[in-house]
Amino acid sequence: MSFTTERTRRLRSQPGARYTHPKALKAPAENGAHDSALDALAENAPNYLRWINEMIEPHLGRKVLELGAGIGVITESYAHGREVVANDLSDTCIAALRHRFEGSPNVTVVQHDLREVYDSGQRFDSVVMLNVLEHIEDDVGVLSALPSVLRPGGRIVIYVPALNALYGKPDRILGHFRRYSKWRFREIAAEAGLQIVELRYVNALAIPAWWIYSHSNTDQTYRPALSAWDRTGVPLSRALEERIRFPLGLNLLAVFTAAEGQSDGSQLALSPIWGMVARGVHWGRRLRNRDANAPDGPRVRGESLE
Repeated sequence: MSFTTERTRRLRSQPGARYTHPKALKAPAENGAHDSALDALAENAPNYLRWINEMIEPHLGRKVLELGAGIGVITESYAHGREVVANDLSDTCIAALRHRFEGSPNVTVVQHDLREVYDSGQRFDSVVMLNVLEHIEDDVGVLSALPSVLRPGGRIVIYVPALNALYGKPDRILGHFRRYSKWRFREIAAEAGLQIVELRYVNALAIPAWWIYSHSNTDQTYRPALSAWDRTGVPLSRALEERIRFPLGLNLLAVFTAAEGQSDGSQLALSPIWGMVARGVHWGRRLRNRDANAPDGPRVRGESLE
């Protein structure tokens, strides 16, 4: 067996679906960290948020359901000319969403279990989850349920942190079960009965800076550094990635559509996963407090770098 084949086998020794990073089990609970991170992005990374919006917009259609809409910065970017249902379980985020969209009749803010969305009879051209899926333990269960609220040909648009080798302190604080890779998403899509429309790494130039920050012992420079990167690194990254598809990236854009026969919700709607979809976003953000004082520790044998 060649070195490359053996190395690939070791790196992918963990299951693709429902994978939990070993360090996610050792995280101290830090309530409010996720909402604070949303504020930091809104205030210090407008170019980055516009870039995400430009990547997802071609896949949205006219009627959109966004799960884990946060404080609605990206939602606001794509909402014009569309009918949007913005869903979140955080009371703080719901208050921010209602304030932001109080004068926007085309945006409905809800704090619902997805079963309620399904029972309402609404069907969407797309379901959007931006930096949400990594908070949910059963990612396959969630994705396999989503076609039930899609119109025929509708799309599931996912944006997540990429590469488990980059998993560090910020991931644990924010309640991430994992980071993602292309091969992992291919396995997840197959198990969830989804077809891949687009799958690509983005934000490659940010990897070195993220690695340094995520393995440091301080977050004091996070907002100034984020602002500086947004002014310089993001425009350069966008320009390069319009011409070059990098083999790795700090984030990953994944777009799926239901395989034939998967859009019938008559069976999926009865599954307990409907509660898990919405509650998982909330629970994932609160982190499991297994060992509040545990250090990062060495890499666990068999842990996937991707």
